[in-house]
Amino acid sequence: MKLVVVGTGQGGSNIADEFVALGQWVWTNRRVRIFTGTEADPIAKGVFAVNLGAGDLYGLEHIPQTDDHTILMGTTDEFRGRGAGKVNADGAEQARRDSRKIVSTIRDHGDVYSADAIMVIATTAGGTGSGSVGVIVDLLKEEFKKPVYAMLVLPFENQYDEPDSVINTATCLKKVLENSKADAVFLVDNQKFARKQDAMGVNFATINRKIADSFMDILCVGEETDRRFIGEVLDANDVIRILKGPTVIGVSHAALPVTRKARTGNGGGLFGRLRGSERQQQHFSVSKAQIERAQTVVTQALAELSLDCEYIEEGKVLYDAQHVLGLFSGPAVEATEEIVEMMDNTFAELVPGAGRRKGTYPGRTSDTISVTAIVANIGEGKAMDRIEWFYREAANMMNTSRDRREGRGRRWEDISKLSDALPNL
Repeated sequence: MKLVVVGTGQGGSNIADEFVALGQWVWTNRRVRIFTGTEADPIAKGVFAVNLGAGDLYGLEHIPQTDDHTILMGTTDEFRGRGAGKVNADGAEQARRDSRKIVSTIRDHGDVYSADAIMVIATTAGGTGSGSVGVIVDLLKEEFKKPVYAMLVLPFENQYDEPDSVINTATCLKKVLENSKADAVFLVDNQKFARKQDAMGVNFATINRKIADSFMDILCVGEETDRRFIGEVLDANDVIRILKGPTVIGVSHAALPVTRKARTGNGGGLFGRLRGSERQQQHFSVSKAQIERAQTVVTQALAELSLDCEYIEEGKVLYDAQHVLGLFSGPAVEATEEIVEMMDNTFAELVPGAGRRKGTYPGRTSDTISVTAIVANIGEGKAMDRIEWFYREAANMMNTSRDRREGRGRRWEDISKLSDALPNL
């Protein structure tokens, strides 16, 4: 699945920057291209950064700091490259004013017409990204008539008492989830990836890397051309068809035992047998351990979703969604028919009533197995509770702020009356 990626605001641009690092690693190690462009083009051809603050763009390591990939808004008006100051209404307005610049830069330099989809990334608590993401989604949807996805990264819990952060998040969620043309909205919780013992700079770098890495196998598998690594394929259309509404993604990994690594190879497993090679017989206890290990990874992938969205029914953890997709990756000998069936049955049990898609990506790794899970158009559960909390808390904070502002105004009026008897200088 080939993407064009647009990061907006400081946080969104940094995540887009990490996507370029991922794309470079994938090309170097797998000869697979997950962004637009040809083999002769730089990996960053299909990745852009948009911002009102020039200083934030200087921090990018992988997106070229040139006007064909870094789009500085507000250069001709009062902002002058100094950012939105956490006022997301200004971020939205500036994206509208600079709509022609944004669209033409991406159109002229991004090879958009070879992309399967476009993803626009922003953090929700700031000004530029929070305000502009919904506007940019609509601009690109209207211009290119392709699937356009948003990725919204929610703030850390220590920001939940900051009125600006909460109100920006709520208004961003309302715009993108309810009033934009986004085909799907990936929701990511910063808090899920944070480590309290790490410095903030380390946390941000780790979080951005983990967010990008979550998409690695799901983007690679449909672009794979080496027949040794092609299994039960999930192509771009399989993914596009399930991506609707609020969506979460999760990845879980498990290391293989040393003895298991030594025996893996590209000719084993179900798909090796289909190509005519013979499967080596093994003790039943090995197969049992193999299935148990894989089942743990499947359930853990749901536990590691980018935003918690489970609910409890009769003491059991379940997920409410329209669709669920699972991709099993690992040595070919691990991608057995029994394991794929187990993955499908687990999703049927834990995401009841959801349409299911499954695939395998055999052979690309020799020492781990992993499962990528995408749960799309989520409903009842913790994620909806979180969105409801932001809406309610933002409304309360706005009312409180208005009451305090009016109270200060009245107090100044009362004090000013005492100055009437004083001479003017």
